[in-house]
Amino acid sequence: MLAAVLIGLSATAEGTAAPSGAASAYSNLDQSLGQIAAQTPADGLVRLHVVAGDDSDAAQQLKLVVRDAVLIRAQSLLADCPDAETAFARLTDALDELEQAAADTAGSNHAVRAETGVFPFPDRDYAGVTVPAGDYRALRIVIDGGGGRNWWCVLFPTLCTATDGHSALADWLSEFFGGDPS
Repeated sequence: MLAAVLIGLSATAEGTAAPSGAASAYSNLDQSLGQIAAQTPADGLVRLHVVAGDDSDAAQQLKLVVRDAVLIRAQSLLADCPDAETAFARLTDALDELEQAAADTAGSNHAVRAETGVFPFPDRDYAGVTVPAGDYRALRIVIDGGGGRNWWCVLFPTLCTATDGHSALADWLSEFFGGDPS
């Protein structure tokens, strides 16, 4: 839902008509961001970490395809989550399902492991906003032992940016962590 809200906010910013219910969407977004702001950054986020088997082009491409399959399933699970605690619990409860989605996508020639926990993350830049290094709750997908390059994102709240590279969430993250979201 947050992704749809952000897309709607972007459309409004671009001068096109906002979807019906835009006032409600703004209110829901403000409420969600307010809940997150009351927590430490690590407490308010749930991240995704996908690790490729190696650094070959084929392994890196597989990592992205698996990422997409996991994101589709995770977005469905997290669509109406009120907070990071609930989001993390849902991901943990659906771990077997998420691992199966990754394994089905990777194919039988690749070992896939899904796990949830608290893992260290480096600084990451999202649309000009840096989410600081630290220990974050996360869903981690490891392909073929995980010896390759990584892919990271924020699963909750969904860190989505519109095609123009701007989102209301990026604005909020900028205020919280510093940086220039534009």
